[in-house]
Amino acid sequence: MLKIGLTGGIGSGKSTIAKIIEILGYPVYISDLRAAWLMNWDLEVREALTSYFGDEIYLPGGRLNRQRLASIIFNDKNAITEVNRIVHPAVTQDFLEWCREQKKDILFFESAILFESKLEGLFDYIISISADMETRIKRVVERDATKREKVIERINNQMPDSEKLSKSDFVIYNNDDDQIVKQILAIIHQLNNLNKNR
Repeated sequence: MLKIGLTGGIGSGKSTIAKIIEILGYPVYISDLRAAWLMNWDLEVREALTSYFGDEIYLPGGRLNRQRLASIIFNDKNAITEVNRIVHPAVTQDFLEWCREQKKDILFFESAILFESKLEGLFDYIISISADMETRIKRVVERDATKREKVIERINNQMPDSEKLSKSDFVIYNNDDDQIVKQILAIIHQLNNLNKNR
């Protein structure tokens, strides 16, 4: 089977693309959702987070105290490094186990920080989703009910689009909604051909 990484910056439309791919019948592993699940329920992850951040990192009911963790990360730059050190290997392992359960020849892994997490070695090919700056800003302002300046700040804190695209095998340009499905189908067609010729 082919493992395909799917990435893009904030406001690029990763979630929309992932949903379309799922509708087309291909499994998509949503890394953020699985990371959240692992932080709540995976025993090893819980123990590692508790060991580093203390018992108060979990609420009495057992769920992660996200507000407390966010507050710690905001005040301690080393904290996010530690969270990533604990969570990223768990997500990688979880993804590989998920792959073994799938029946399709092409599987997708969606993550905003695929390159930043140095996960590219997991995949046969990587697709980056790109959109122009104004489109991205508008989407996030509307989605998060936030200010334009905050969105620009978040975009500027991410890996530049140009760098993501240079590291990718395929690009989906998500400015014109009418063209998205056509682009996805064309890439999936190429991936099927590449898989047959392996």
